[in-house]
Amino acid sequence: MERKNKNKELRYLTVTVLFSAISFLLMIFPKISIIPGASFLELEFSIIPIMLLAVTLGLRYALAALFLRTVLHLIVLNNGIGTLIGLPVNFVLALIFLVTFFYLREKNVWLSFIAATILLTLFAIILNLYFAVPLYSEFMKFDINKLIGINKYIVSMILPFNLIEGIAWSFVYYLLSPISKTLLKGL
Repeated sequence: MERKNKNKELRYLTVTVLFSAISFLLMIFPKISIIPGASFLELEFSIIPIMLLAVTLGLRYALAALFLRTVLHLIVLNNGIGTLIGLPVNFVLALIFLVTFFYLREKNVWLSFIAATILLTLFAIILNLYFAVPLYSEFMKFDINKLIGINKYIVSMILPFNLIEGIAWSFVYYLLSPISKTLLKGL
């Protein structure tokens, strides 16, 4: 029995590492700029394998995959201060979306998508106002207040981008979910 549990745990860890690698690759490409004037806000789908992992193996493995893909990005694609500011924001927002989706999906998958998208958007606004924008201004001399103003930035860029991102993630997950359940059934 103990050997069977160790084999199962090894399979789960292997799948977690594989999904982390897929998630990392999806952080790199394809990226889609969807908000005019905000090419730095790029839609990417690295959360999808992690959502599939959460539903298949559990939240613990999904959180490990999210952490691994973030550390991998930090090590391999570190662009200095921009990465050190943007990557934690990306991690926190993905975490909020993932956890909200995971805990509400059993009640109603559509409710989980809506709630996760709303929380993603709210926390994106908060993190931009109190973390990202001040740090970019301080360390990269990129002051959004002087360029277009913080209110315009939030309303015309951050708000629509994160709403679209949450909807896109939900839609892609919904399409891929049946396929993943079939592929990962034997785990």
